[in-house]
Amino acid sequence: MSRLYFDANATTPPHPEVMEAVRRAMAEDWANPTSTHREGQRARFRLEEARRELAASLEVAAGELVFCASATEALHLLIRGLHAALGDRPAAVFPGEHSACLNPLRDWSRVSWLPEIPMDCATVVQLAASNETGILYAMPSALDAVRIKDCCQAWGKVPVDLSDCDAAVFSGHKMGGPRGAALLWLRPGLPWEPVMEGPQERRRRGGTEDLPAILGLAAAARHLTERQAMNAALASVRDAFEAEITSWGRDIEIIGQESTRLPNTSCVLFRGRNGEALQVALDLAGFAVSTGSACHSGAVKPSHAILTLGYSSDDARSVLRFSMLPDARPDEVEALAAAIRRLT
Repeated sequence: MSRLYFDANATTPPHPEVMEAVRRAMAEDWANPTSTHREGQRARFRLEEARRELAASLEVAAGELVFCASATEALHLLIRGLHAALGDRPAAVFPGEHSACLNPLRDWSRVSWLPEIPMDCATVVQLAASNETGILYAMPSALDAVRIKDCCQAWGKVPVDLSDCDAAVFSGHKMGGPRGAALLWLRPGLPWEPVMEGPQERRRRGGTEDLPAILGLAAAARHLTERQAMNAALASVRDAFEAEITSWGRDIEIIGQESTRLPNTSCVLFRGRNGEALQVALDLAGFAVSTGSACHSGAVKPSHAILTLGYSSDDARSVLRFSMLPDARPDEVEALAAAIRRLT
């Protein structure tokens, strides 16, 4: 069997139609969308066409979307723009959030961990789905604060509801799109100040838009419903995998098993084992898996997302994440389980 990829929460291969859309854009729509000549106006039309298509898939208005180069950039623009508009009032954030969100929150002098929400809280940042455990989280209710939803892992795997938030961030390369394109959604009237000046994106995000990546993102969104259905079908495959590996009578625990999770994700604690060594052994055996989020992989420091669930540092270093692509087959997952048994 050829190499098998079980690290879909880190990134995914682009859909064939996405690659074709990027190729065509680089060949035909390479002009600057801010230019007033015919070539530039063609690029502008294609840019706004993609914005309308993506807005329709999210059921929002096209003018509410801002194109960014990455979800990290979008989160920084969003959180720092809110800080500029709201002043130094308290913020609250889910403790297992990605560093792309936690880092810009350093600008705020007072940050609390959810579920604690200060009375004068200005903004709340809630992860929709954990990239490491796959656990799904709900937005706290009855809030007067600005509510931000990090949808990077949820988009393309489960339906995303924006009715309970005021701003959201989406990543393209996690759902078959290209790198270089992400979305920032801002509800109209949101108190927010742009912090990256420039005439582009209605002066909300400076810098020439990466039109090939944006057109690739729009192409990926055309398959959103299909992709969600394929991911939903993975739940039974994942459950069979977890039942198999936990039946061996060893110190193997599925983190978040009792919670509602992304259907493609298994976060497994191999208690007493070195997770990094096991990840390397599986890689040599032909299986791409992760010791945690892609940005933390290879780091000696244990995952803070696992630590916040009450696990020890030793346990956090014994965790592997298995995240399946939408077209993963049962026989491939069975081969992974067999390899884990040989190596443990």
